[in-house]
Amino acid sequence: MLMHKNIRLAALLLWLALGAPTWAGQARWVLVDTETRTLTVLSETDQTLDRFNNISVGRGGVAPLHYHGEETTPLGDYRIIRIRPSDRFNTFFELDYPTPEHAEMAVEGGQLDADSYDAIVAARLAHHLPPQDTVLGGRIGIHGVGRGDGEVHSEYDWTEGCIALTNSQLRRFAHWAKVGMRVVIR
Repeated sequence: MLMHKNIRLAALLLWLALGAPTWAGQARWVLVDTETRTLTVLSETDQTLDRFNNISVGRGGVAPLHYHGEETTPLGDYRIIRIRPSDRFNTFFELDYPTPEHAEMAVEGGQLDADSYDAIVAARLAHHLPPQDTVLGGRIGIHGVGRGDGEVHSEYDWTEGCIALTNSQLRRFAHWAKVGMRVVIR
C-alpha cells in the first residue's frame, strides 16, 4: 500500500511539475457558475465574449466529486477533449472528467484503486479522454436539450451530471467551442 501511495504521489508531483497540459491557441475559456446558473465564454484577458443564462446541471446538484450514477455535476477545471454529434442532445462537448485532482480525492477517500488513478493521470498528460468506466464515472460534458422538453429545462436541473443549454444556446456556443478549450465549473 505504501508503495502505491508513493507512486501516486510521484505521478501527481510529475503532473504538477509539468503543469496543466498546454493546448496551443486556446486563449478563450469557459466559466460555468453553478450558483448563478450561467455559462460565460471569456477571452484570455477575462473579457466576456458571450453569456448563457438558465443553464441546467445534474439533478443531484453539484459536488467536488461525481461518482458513477450519482447524477451530480463535478466541480473542477477541465478541457473540451472532443466534440461529437449526439442523437439525443444535438452536439456533445465532452470534458476530460475525471481529472487527476478528482482521482486523488477518490484515492484518499478509499474509493479509487491505484491502477485507475495512474490511467487517469496518464490520459491527462497525453491529452486523451480519461477512463470512463471507473467508480468516478465519466461522460461529463456540455450539451443541448435535443428533443427533450424545453419547459423542463427552464424549471429544473435535469441532467445526469452534464451542463445543458437550450438548443439555440448550444448552436451559439458551438461558434466559440474548440477541442482543448478550458472549462471551469465552480
